[in-house]
Amino acid sequence: MENFGAPSPGQEQNDADPDTELPGDEEGARHYSTGRLTGPQADVIQRWRARLLEDRPLPGKEPVGPVLRLLGIDDRPKASCSDVIAAAIRDLAEGGGITGLDLARYSEAGRLALSRGAPGAAVHQPVSYYLPAPLVEVVEELRAAAVTEVVDAHRELWRQAAERHPDDEDEQAAWVREQIFRRRLPARARAVPRGVIARMAVDRWAALPVDDVAATAADYAQWAHQQPHRTRRDMRPLRR
Repeated sequence: MENFGAPSPGQEQNDADPDTELPGDEEGARHYSTGRLTGPQADVIQRWRARLLEDRPLPGKEPVGPVLRLLGIDDRPKASCSDVIAAAIRDLAEGGGITGLDLARYSEAGRLALSRGAPGAAVHQPVSYYLPAPLVEVVEELRAAAVTEVVDAHRELWRQAAERHPDDEDEQAAWVREQIFRRRLPARARAVPRGVIARMAVDRWAALPVDDVAATAADYAQWAHQQPHRTRRDMRPLRR
């Protein structure tokens, strides 16, 4: 497991959060990190964690009863924090209509906020998660598409600029810069850090009721794992 230490300004942190257990039963699963989180994102994940630790049946589920409790089974949702993040990513990547350009724009906005020390920049402790092979493929294709689509968008702008100002390279450059700003395009193509899609997914699910999130995570865990995991009781609060 790689650990690259604390990030320098503007650098993604990819070290593992020891609060998350890695799977032992999913062939082709890959470990990821969210990278540093914003304050609201950290708060959302804390709420999700708290619900996963709550010994209370999910809506529509019957309590386990005294016999199962004697065997050590309780009413905590059968999902880990990693499962929640992975389920949110699956919803975003497979059903949210996200494009590579969307991913690139989001990544660039976060990078600029961090490099400028803007309020709300991502400075909170990262969280680890893992994805099964089918989701790894989807996520990595989106990351590759983010670079390709930025390059294609820039090329198209330069083509249009040459048509508008065929004899003036300075005017072409000025027009392209203006369009990049107007269209919120990254100034250049960059590899999107692996955790960006997780942070997008957390933002997208931030307003959902925690019971709904936990239920979806439990369904995801049943789909993804041979044996569902549960959130550890000794997880530390996310911190700066």
